[in-house]
Amino acid sequence: MTDVRLRLLGPVELHVDGRDVPLGPARQRTVLAALAVDAGRPVQIDTLVDRVWGFTPPDHVRGVVYSYVNRLRRALRAARGRVALARRSGGYALEIDPSCVDLLLFDRLARGGSLEELDAALALWRGPALADLSGEWVSRTRDVLAQRRLDTTADWARAQLAAGPAEVVIDVLRPLVEEHPLVEPLAALFIEALHRQGRSAEALDRWAAVRRHLVAELGAEPGPQLRALHQALLRPATSAPNSLPADTPAFTGRHREIARLLRAGPGVQAIAGMPGVGKTALAVHVAHRLRDAFPDGQVFVNLHGHTAGRDAADPADVLATLLTADGLDPRRLPSGVEARSALWRSRLAGRRALIVLDNAVDSAQVAPLLPAAAGCLVLVTSRRFLGDLPADAVPVSLDVLAADEAGAMFRRLAPAPADDPTELVAACGHLPLAVALLARLLRRHPGWTVADLLRETRERLLDVTAEHASIAAAFDLSYRHLPATRQRFFRLLARHPGTELEPHAAAALAGVPVASAVTELDALHADNLLTEVGRRRYTMHDLIRSYGSGRLPTSSGQAPTRAPSDPDGAATARLLDFYAATAATANARLARLTRPGPRPLPQEIEHAEIEPAGIEPLAWLRTERANLLACLAATGEPARIVALTAGMAELLRRDGPWSVALTRHADAAGHATGVERANALVDLATVRRLTGDYPGAARDAREALAGYRSLGNRLGAANALTVLAKALSRAAGYTESMPVIAQALDVYRSLGDRPGEAGALVELAIARGMTSDFRGAQDLLSQALGHYRSLGDRPGEAYALRLLGITRGRFGDFAGARELLTDALDLYRRLGGRLGEALTLNDLGRAAAGFGDYPSAVSSLRAALRSHRRLDHPVGQSTALHYLGAALRRSGDLAGASTALQEALALDREIHNRSGEAMVLNELGALHRLTGDVERALTAHREALALADQVSSPFDRALSLAGFGRCAVARGRRREGAAQLRTALGILRRIDAAEATEVAADLAALS
Repeated sequence: MTDVRLRLLGPVELHVDGRDVPLGPARQRTVLAALAVDAGRPVQIDTLVDRVWGFTPPDHVRGVVYSYVNRLRRALRAARGRVALARRSGGYALEIDPSCVDLLLFDRLARGGSLEELDAALALWRGPALADLSGEWVSRTRDVLAQRRLDTTADWARAQLAAGPAEVVIDVLRPLVEEHPLVEPLAALFIEALHRQGRSAEALDRWAAVRRHLVAELGAEPGPQLRALHQALLRPATSAPNSLPADTPAFTGRHREIARLLRAGPGVQAIAGMPGVGKTALAVHVAHRLRDAFPDGQVFVNLHGHTAGRDAADPADVLATLLTADGLDPRRLPSGVEARSALWRSRLAGRRALIVLDNAVDSAQVAPLLPAAAGCLVLVTSRRFLGDLPADAVPVSLDVLAADEAGAMFRRLAPAPADDPTELVAACGHLPLAVALLARLLRRHPGWTVADLLRETRERLLDVTAEHASIAAAFDLSYRHLPATRQRFFRLLARHPGTELEPHAAAALAGVPVASAVTELDALHADNLLTEVGRRRYTMHDLIRSYGSGRLPTSSGQAPTRAPSDPDGAATARLLDFYAATAATANARLARLTRPGPRPLPQEIEHAEIEPAGIEPLAWLRTERANLLACLAATGEPARIVALTAGMAELLRRDGPWSVALTRHADAAGHATGVERANALVDLATVRRLTGDYPGAARDAREALAGYRSLGNRLGAANALTVLAKALSRAAGYTESMPVIAQALDVYRSLGDRPGEAGALVELAIARGMTSDFRGAQDLLSQALGHYRSLGDRPGEAYALRLLGITRGRFGDFAGARELLTDALDLYRRLGGRLGEALTLNDLGRAAAGFGDYPSAVSSLRAALRSHRRLDHPVGQSTALHYLGAALRRSGDLAGASTALQEALALDREIHNRSGEAMVLNELGALHRLTGDVERALTAHREALALADQVSSPFDRALSLAGFGRCAVARGRRREGAAQLRTALGILRRIDAAEATEVAADLAALS
């Protein structure tokens, strides 16, 4: 097949099978370039003339165009049919495979976003775009493409910094930051690369130089990104993201295995061995030594393959944890292990990370968690040989310690000087866990000798040397020497349904004051029966938990025996009540709606604090999420299922996954009665709405409303009305939802419920704004903002600020909009609200376009789009693409605008976003008209008008009518066009929309 390459990213050239094809004089090459930027789409002759000659076309310009077109057709014959210059209605189209045009190939590769694609995209450039041409359109296009090249270079630099060494980034960016000293994202990446290479002094010098340029030329200080980077430069260097547990201070031996693992490089190493043999300690020790070789992070995950009283971790749940830790919005997790595994692998592509998968149950559990990236190392530990892992996984068999290594370990842990421990460690079977326990026991009894400890051990071991008997004997010995109160405390901790606990939960479990629980936890930690995994958070080794959960109280001097039943069963009830009460308190502080009915109170907790002091509620719920779910799984009592699920409602709404939330709330509704059933239905309706099941949400909300009304509960009825209105706004339109939310607002006001009133004001404002009552929306949002500020509700304040900024922009007050949106953005960033931040970047981009600052608009919107894609948030993506397409159209990048708008339209249709679809169709209509395809423009405006009427949006109706008018004018029907423009102008002025100014200007031009 003939190889064709049309090059615009440099001098304009055509190469066929490696041979340069002459394209004639500069004007003729400009005609080809003007068609090539819109390859495959018709370019109207008037547009072509404007691009080639600007405001000074020659006489009989159409004849000149025909002449150039005929000459180009002759030149294109060299491509043997691979390129054609075809006549289209009112103009011409260059028909060519887009991959043969370097500009279009660049755009496609840049959108791909991988390091390899970005490398290939940038390699297409041979100098400034259209380097051998001149003219106003050429200059404008060259500037736009130069900005796209800079943006892509910045994307490449980010990908390169994520993939490995920063030196190449420094080499590439240095000339660019010299040429563009005011481009802050580029400067920030260059400074970060210097810092990553250890050249912090040079990085600080560069930061100071950038600041001087900004202050001198723009009168502005560096933006938030550079300011944050400056703070990072001033702080001591920090390590890469790392969730590894602490290394074992007394790690001993394993020299052969360590050397083998350190030499292995990227891949999968599967460490197998008996319980207590030190698999986890070895994996963590090696991981610490390899940290510098895997700079993109070190991750530790406990798969709970052999955790007493707990099922092995589901790979889908583990992937959910890994993906959310990697920045994915947990509410947007894909469903199913295969989809999550694919997403996990794609996010690790090009990165060098070290992952420890500890305590695996089998190969099937591990396989979905393995990255495909060639630069990652995975260390897997399991009691089993994992023979079904991929063929390139390397097994590492771990036996007990050698006699000398076990002795050395004991001596490192025991108080010095110590007698020869050879017989003692032999009695423990050289098992590291048992050796550590006995060494700690000797430290607790400084008057004992090793011989004393050996006698104690032999009394329990006798001649039994089997694996489990040896371990149990070591545990027995530690347990026997605990005071009776501590033995009880230890037994109860082993019964905790989760795998971690802190002093408040321990106090509830044992029925003791928190201070006493702290004392007991410290003592057990000192005895090596607990591991501290965080400040005042503890866990038990699986074997110790299994041992402790089977103990009965003993008389002094007697060996503990297995428990045939649960003598401490009341402890579980105390613990469940503690978690239910504390979760309810945290949930109440986070929820926008006041939950009716009594808050669950623990029945048997005399000493434990209901709410740990100084704990931020969302942080507490996130920290205790696994424990709360474990408690839910451990109880079959309806009242406790309902209470625990209600306490997690806000956490599940914010963090999802929503599939889990739906299951939990449906189960709670099935177990509840009365007001609690209505509450559970409200929670269920809330999550259904978030998943896009608007009919289901409306159904559950109506059932809840009926339940509340039958009980005479007005607060609950208002909550149900609020959720019903949100569902109806999508399912039936805002005209249907407004009366419903107005009812809720009246009830909240009569009850004096300010949080509910603020939320209802916001919902009513959204409905008013979507039906083009912008002034009414602004008044309602101002009221809501005042309520949120008086309540100290910072997320509510950020939300109201953002919506107020959007509304100001509708009036054309872009300066006011930018100020409000900037405040909202700062607040979202302080709160860690990733979705709110991304949505606000959408709105800031639109405001910048309103000022005519299209480069800033495009930059902000591309950043927002990247965030929405990372969060997998389709509504945010479609909005960003819509605004981006509009900004690109106005800046003259019609090809880029078309790509963005078509993607936005597909997304809106997929998620049934009719309001968004109407807006995008009107924007596409404007784009088609500019490219000369009036028929497609009219079709788009007609579809937009139908949708505008469906959603009762005068604003979108006015834009559709204005589009009709402009198309009529383009066809020479000036009177018809003027009439339609006047109708549109009347609507826009009635609703105070900023677009009225542009329509009025079009009318003035006609007259």
